[in-house]
Amino acid sequence: MNMSTELRSLVAVGDSVSEGVGDPHRGGALKGWVHYLTAEPMERPGLELVANLARSGTTVATLRRHQLDRAVELAPAYITCVIGVNDVIAGRFDVARFEDDYAHVIAELSAAASVGVLTMTLHDVAAALPLPRTGRARLRRRIAEANEVIERVSRRHGAWMVDARAVAGLDWAGIVCVDRLHPNRRGHRYLAALAGEVLSARGGVVPGPGVALPDADPLRERIASGARHTLWVGRHLVPPLVGALFTSRRAGRVRESAPPADRRY
Repeated sequence: MNMSTELRSLVAVGDSVSEGVGDPHRGGALKGWVHYLTAEPMERPGLELVANLARSGTTVATLRRHQLDRAVELAPAYITCVIGVNDVIAGRFDVARFEDDYAHVIAELSAAASVGVLTMTLHDVAAALPLPRTGRARLRRRIAEANEVIERVSRRHGAWMVDARAVAGLDWAGIVCVDRLHPNRRGHRYLAALAGEVLSARGGVVPGPGVALPDADPLRERIASGARHTLWVGRHLVPPLVGALFTSRRAGRVRESAPPADRRY
């Protein structure tokens, strides 16, 4: 990379949201908010994506084992780290262990990124999962605990944070997929705009035109995108979710069941 590229280079780590799930294109390629943040610079100098290491099913512990070293080795200007959903929806959630792994990851990424690290809080995934009232309340407590960790660690290391909780009231606007877990193309574009706003304000990127909810795609494109995403869900999301629900029901015969362990988010 030349000096100009080095100052704008970006690496993404995390789970399916950063991988681009919910925004499939012809041929099965995923795009998503990281793509839009780096490929559509609008009025700001373009960020250049060096690598998107994010993969579906990643927890903070697996990110630490499988993505962290590569991100540190690449030493870009910016690193985005969106992680935590798979941790909180697992059968067991240890917030102390989550914080230990998350703090280690953000410390290492902050040392490697020459400009800074962008993090993101967790949105309310509990609203989308087929849980009883007690299970949904338990999952929301986990999400709140994880978000406290994300906020605390981000502040400690000077990371910039996108607050995904701010988009909760926009579900009606058609920014999520049929699975109610992942952003659709419009939602990914909106996340890219939110991330761009944070980088503009704190990361030294020249401000763009501001954040606005993108226009909806034409109906034909929405139908095609929804069909492609449904195929992805059938291959990657349904099998582990069904298995988790079956396990939870069996466990419920002897003790109160835990939230389903969907490890493929």
